[in-house]
Amino acid sequence: MFSTFTHFLYKLRYVIAPLSIALFLFCLPQAKKLELRSDFKELLPDHFQSVKDLDRILERVQSTDTLIVAIESDDPQISIRFAHDLIAELKKLPEGTLSQIDYNVQDVIDFFEDNKYLYIDTEDVQELHDRLKKRIDREKLKTTGLFLDLETKEEKEEEFSTKDIEAKYEEKTSRYDEYIDGYFFGEKGRLMALVLRPPGAATGLDFAQDLVNKVEAAIARLDPASYHPSLQTGLTGKFRRVLFEYQTLIDDIVSTAVLVVSLVGLVVFVYFRKIRMVLLMGWAVLNGVAWTFAITQQVIGYLTTQTAFLGAIIVGNGINYSILLMSRYLEERRGDRNPYDSLQIAMQKTFVATLASSVTTSIAFLTLMITQIKGFSHFGFIGGIGMFLCWTATYTVLPAFLIISEQILPLLRKQRKERFAFSLMEPLGRSFPNWSKTALKTGTLISVASAVLLGFFIPRALEYDFSKLRVKPTGKEVYREAALHDRVKTIFTDSMSPAVLVTERIDQVKPLCNEIMRKNELDTPDARVIDDCKSLFSHIPEEQEEKIAILQKIRTLIEKEALDFLNEEQRKEMEDFKNQFKGEKITMEDLPEEIVRNYREKDGTLGKVVFAYPTDRAPLWQGKNLIRFADIIRDNRLPSGERITASGTAVIFADLLRAVAKDGPKATVLAFLAVLLVVALIFREKRGIIFIIGTLLFGVLWMGGWVALFSIKLNFFNFIAIPVTFGIGVDYGVNIYQRYKLEGKGSLPKVIQTTGGAVVLCSLTTLIGYATLIIAKNQALVSFGWIAILGEFGCLATALLFVPALMHKLEKKQPAAS
Repeated sequence: MFSTFTHFLYKLRYVIAPLSIALFLFCLPQAKKLELRSDFKELLPDHFQSVKDLDRILERVQSTDTLIVAIESDDPQISIRFAHDLIAELKKLPEGTLSQIDYNVQDVIDFFEDNKYLYIDTEDVQELHDRLKKRIDREKLKTTGLFLDLETKEEKEEEFSTKDIEAKYEEKTSRYDEYIDGYFFGEKGRLMALVLRPPGAATGLDFAQDLVNKVEAAIARLDPASYHPSLQTGLTGKFRRVLFEYQTLIDDIVSTAVLVVSLVGLVVFVYFRKIRMVLLMGWAVLNGVAWTFAITQQVIGYLTTQTAFLGAIIVGNGINYSILLMSRYLEERRGDRNPYDSLQIAMQKTFVATLASSVTTSIAFLTLMITQIKGFSHFGFIGGIGMFLCWTATYTVLPAFLIISEQILPLLRKQRKERFAFSLMEPLGRSFPNWSKTALKTGTLISVASAVLLGFFIPRALEYDFSKLRVKPTGKEVYREAALHDRVKTIFTDSMSPAVLVTERIDQVKPLCNEIMRKNELDTPDARVIDDCKSLFSHIPEEQEEKIAILQKIRTLIEKEALDFLNEEQRKEMEDFKNQFKGEKITMEDLPEEIVRNYREKDGTLGKVVFAYPTDRAPLWQGKNLIRFADIIRDNRLPSGERITASGTAVIFADLLRAVAKDGPKATVLAFLAVLLVVALIFREKRGIIFIIGTLLFGVLWMGGWVALFSIKLNFFNFIAIPVTFGIGVDYGVNIYQRYKLEGKGSLPKVIQTTGGAVVLCSLTTLIGYATLIIAKNQALVSFGWIAILGEFGCLATALLFVPALMHKLEKKQPAAS
């Protein structure tokens, strides 16, 4: 079979070579069509309730995402003048760019000031009445001469006061204290904010970039410095931050791709000492990568934050098959065989081992497709076909170009003495009997320690600190934006990113908010995750009829009685109340537009939107708080028996974490069983299966011990490294055992010197693929890189040191073979 296949490649080399070039040139533009989606929603399947709810909400409500213009100067009036000029410029932008600009709430302040007595509790309104009446009655008695002075000195000196009642509501109105003439000001008038809101349908990176560019251009046209030397501007908010994170993601993808290609090429050159080997093997693996991403474009159509870096992983692992094939090919060529015979022997001797490696790696990736996390599934599909296509390119494209290159210029020259193996592996192989005992003892200690560490680590293995999973952009501009965001946030007391819920009917709104707050209050005050639940009804006073009746009595007292006992400020307050009090109930139509528009849906429907505001006391970047917040808002049963489901970033994150906890162990077990099955089918002998699977299990155990030692928590991204390690880590045991099987008993020193060198090189290229990930700004990706690196070290060490040492000990106990 191998003779026929090699002959086929040899005869058709001038057909295969141009065909592979044509296929590569066809696949390259297809792969370039892949778009990058960074939204976490893309990591879950479309049938998830949280995804369907989020899509439903986004269809109905305006976006809560904003772009904030911060204006800073020494003079608030200069900031206000600049703000008005900028708003005039922004209103000239094309239709569909902005839906509203929030910058002044004076109408809201005036509205609440005019109607403040309707917004305090009924008990407090009654208390005002009772205090006023009591003081009036006391003053009346004094004038009649019937007053008995039984009061204490303190009671006599006490004036009529409402300060305690006013203090009760100060917290709700304090945010307006720093506002100057209703404008959004903070830092004692130094910092001003304009909140730009796009239309509900305006989303995506292209829109965000276009919006930022247009706003920056409008600011530049005004020349802020011309207003005052101290006047400065800056942009913050979701739209600005998304661009920073996306650009960081792109930079990470480019840098890791360039780095992995460069470093893999370098180590291949150092090992083989031939630039032609770098070019031949590089061309083969690039063909495999191009085929992979062209198929991905047709099947999936996009990459996510989880799959965007697979190119580096595929290159680092996919080149291993070329390394093993070319290592054996050069070994045969150095034995004075011609290129044709050398290729035939190399293909025959490496085909089974590399096929087993390719299939086990591909299956380990493909097992991720059983998970509910779409990001896992896509990762498994792309990685699975990528590994197999790199192997396919190794045994089709590489031989064709290798034979052609040998005809043009022979790879070896007889007069030159060449060196094959790593210098490290020669002394390691020769001294194998001397260090095998030490390796066996050390490996046993590491195994026991790893098992103990894992036992303590597993119950707390999941990462709940979500701040460690975000993309962390760097650079002065990014740091300035982050600092500006923290400053602007203090201007607004409510969270700028509440969870949005929608109901089908307006009569469901109040019961929904009541149910949310009821569940929230089941926790202790310190553990509560929701600060408030607001709807349009939250801005309409309750018990208005009762309050109006009491206020009417207060007005009657004011009009009929002398109020000489009041101080000047209290008299003015009572006079204003008398003039402003209309005795009419406030309805939805009376509310200021600045309030109402936040609850208006895209089609103009009003009143069915609910906002759940998280509290600062229990930040949602702590996973347990986020899960609690998500559980409260995601599913609520009303007193009528109806259910209202909701979604948002918190719910998506919570579902991701739960999916990891549920599907991660299943994918890991399935990957191991699949690898075991493939190894059993290919080798079909007990000793080989025990050697290979034993090597893998010890390697994964060591990986687990090191992960526990360094406390690398598992998250919705790095969990992938565990099943993938089963597929990739088994390769080393497969190749070491295959060569040991061919050489026979007592050949372990030679195996370590020869195949060991190739295995180390394979591991090194794989490590390079993973190591390029740890320099990324995506913290979840960095943790994936570290776990994969530890898994690689564990599997390589057990395949080259620990298990061979164990085999050597067993060999000495066995009688000599005939």
